[in-house]
Amino acid sequence: MSIEKLELVSIAGSADRLNDAIAACLQSGVFHIENAGKLLGAAEDSGGSRMEHDPFAEPLKALLELDLRQISIGSDPPDRSYSPEQIMQETNRISDKLHDVREGLTRSRKQVAEYESAAIHLKNLSGSDLDLGELTKCRHILYRFGRMPEENVQKLDFYSDDGFIFQAYHTAHEYVWGFYFATKERILSADAIMKGLLFERFELPPDLNGTPEQALKELQIKLTETKAELAKLEKAEHEIYEKEGAALGSMYRYAKYQNEVSKLRAQCIQTSDKFNLMGYVPVSDKDTFRKAIEKVPELSVSYEAPWTNSKVQPPVRLKNGWFSKPFNMFVEMYGLPNYNGYNPTTLLAVTYTLMFGIMFGDLGQGLLLAVIGIFLDKVKHVQLGAIMARIGFSSAVFGALYGSVFGFEEALDPLYENLGIPFLPLKAMENTNTIIFGAVGIGSVIIVISILVNICVRMKQRNYDEAVFGNNGIAGLVFYAGLLLIVLGILTGHKFATAPVIILMLVLPLLMMFFREPLGHMLAHKHYEMPGIGDFIASNFFECFEFFLGYATNTLSFIRVGGFVFSHVGLMSVVMLLSEMIGKDHKSILTIVIGNLFVMCLEGLIVGIQVLRLEFYEVFSRCYDGDGKPFTPVTVTFDDFSETQSEQTA
Repeated sequence: MSIEKLELVSIAGSADRLNDAIAACLQSGVFHIENAGKLLGAAEDSGGSRMEHDPFAEPLKALLELDLRQISIGSDPPDRSYSPEQIMQETNRISDKLHDVREGLTRSRKQVAEYESAAIHLKNLSGSDLDLGELTKCRHILYRFGRMPEENVQKLDFYSDDGFIFQAYHTAHEYVWGFYFATKERILSADAIMKGLLFERFELPPDLNGTPEQALKELQIKLTETKAELAKLEKAEHEIYEKEGAALGSMYRYAKYQNEVSKLRAQCIQTSDKFNLMGYVPVSDKDTFRKAIEKVPELSVSYEAPWTNSKVQPPVRLKNGWFSKPFNMFVEMYGLPNYNGYNPTTLLAVTYTLMFGIMFGDLGQGLLLAVIGIFLDKVKHVQLGAIMARIGFSSAVFGALYGSVFGFEEALDPLYENLGIPFLPLKAMENTNTIIFGAVGIGSVIIVISILVNICVRMKQRNYDEAVFGNNGIAGLVFYAGLLLIVLGILTGHKFATAPVIILMLVLPLLMMFFREPLGHMLAHKHYEMPGIGDFIASNFFECFEFFLGYATNTLSFIRVGGFVFSHVGLMSVVMLLSEMIGKDHKSILTIVIGNLFVMCLEGLIVGIQVLRLEFYEVFSRCYDGDGKPFTPVTVTFDDFSETQSEQTA
C-alpha cells in the first residue's frame, strides 16, 4: 500500500486563545504537533523553543505522591477546573489524613515481616533448652544466631583457639542452625571468621523469653495481634481513599490535562499577544480536525502540503490493507520510511508469508499454527497472532504440496494418485536440486523486485544518481540480470554469454557504476572535483568488486530457504524414528505429539528469525532507508501513573 498523505496545519491567533486551540487539537485526536520554531527556522531563543513555567507541575507531583493506584481515575476529560492552589490545599489535607495511617502501616508491615522471619528461625532452634531472656541479660558475652552450610561446620576445628564457641541445634536442607558467642573483645574476630564460613546471621526480637518453643508461642501471639492491627490500618486507609477518591480523580485529570497543555504550549511560537501553532493532519481525517478547530473563534487556520525541504521531516503513518497491516510491527522494528519514501509493508507481507511457508511446509503443523495465531489475535489481542495466522496457512499450503502432515510424509500420496497428479507431492529428499534452485530463483526474483522498487523511489525523490548509476539502480539491475542470464546458460547448456550480452549487460553497467559519481554530477548539472586519479580508481574498483560479491552472496543467502525444507523433513524423520523405537502403544503417540510440538516451537522460531533476516538484509537494505518518524497525534491519558511519576521525579 502507501504512506498516508498529510497536510501541514498552521494555526495563529491571539495569545488568550492558545489554550482553547490546543484543547481543540487534543479533542480531535488526529493532530501531530511539531515545534513551530524549528519548522519556520526561528532562532533558538524564540518562544517556540523556550519551556515556560507549568503551575500545575507541583500539584501533579503532590497528587502522585498519594499513590493514586488505590483509586479508579477514569478516562473522561476533566469535569471541572481547579487552581493550582486549590489542588495543593486539598492534597495537603488528604495527605495529613493519610500520614498517621501510613506511618502505622509501614511500622506494622515491618513488624510482621520481622516476626515471620523470627518464627522461621525459632522453629529451627527447637529442641534447645536455651533461655533467650537470660541471654539478653549478658553484659560480657555477645551472641549471634544464624545458619551456615553443613559442609563448613567441620572447618570450625581449625579455629578452636580463636576464643568463640558455635552451638548447633538443628540440621535441615544442607544447613546447620545454631548460634556462636564470644567475649566483647573477641566478637569482631569471630564475626570475620564466621562470615568467611558463610554464616548467615539473623536477628531475634530482643523481648523474647524462655526456650525457643516458649518464645515461638509468645511470638505467634504478637504476630496475630500485629496482623490484626495491620488489617485495621489497611481498612482505615481504604476508607480514606474511598471517601476522597472522586475528588482525587477529578483533580488528577485536570492537573494532568493542564500539564500536557503546558508541554504543547512549549512547541508554539509565542509573543506577548500572538501565537503560532503548527502540526500535521492526515488528509483522510481533515474534516474531523476542521470540525474541532472551528469551534474556537478568532483563529486563522491554513492547510498546505508538507514542506519536504525542511530540516524537520513530516511524520509517517502507514496505510495498509487487512493482509499486510499486522506486518507493520516488523517495518517499525527496522524503522519507518520517510514521508517521501516507499511503504514496504505489502512487499514484506507477501515475501515473508511465501518464504516462511516454503521453509516450514507441513499441512498439520501449519493449520495448528494458524489456529493458535487466530486465538492469540482475536482473544488475547496479541499483534504477532495475526502474523502467525497468515504464515500458518501458507505453511499448510506448501505442506500439502510436499505431502507432509505432522511429519507423515506419505499421508497425502493416495490423494494425489486418485487425482492423477503425478508430480505431486513434491518429496524434498527426492527433489533436492529442484528445491535448492527454486529457492535461489525465488531469491533472485525478490532481489530484482527490490531493485525495481528502489529505482522508482529514487526517481520519485529526484535522486537520479542512485536511480540510474547505483548498484541498486538501473545499472545494477542490468548487471545483475546479465549475471543471472550467464549462470542460467551454464546450468541449462545454452550459450547466453555472447559478445553483445557481455558488453551491454556486464561491461557497460559496470563502467556506469565505476564512474557513477562524475556521471551523477553531470546528470544533476553539478561540478565534480576529481580527488585524484589513483584514489578514484582504487576506491571505485574495490566498490565495484564489493557490488559483485554482494550480488553473489545475497543471491546465495536464499539457499537457506531450501535448506530449511530439508531441515524440517530431517527433524520430523527423527521424531518418527523415535516413535517406532518406542513401539506401537500410547507412548509412541505421545512421542509423536511432543515431537511435533518441539519441532513447531524450535523450527518455527528459527525460520521466523531467518526470514526476517532475509527481509532486512536482502530486501530492505536495497530499497528502504528506515529514517522516518511515526505520526503520533497529541492526546492525554489518565492511567499511566508510572510514566507520569517518573517524569515528575526527573
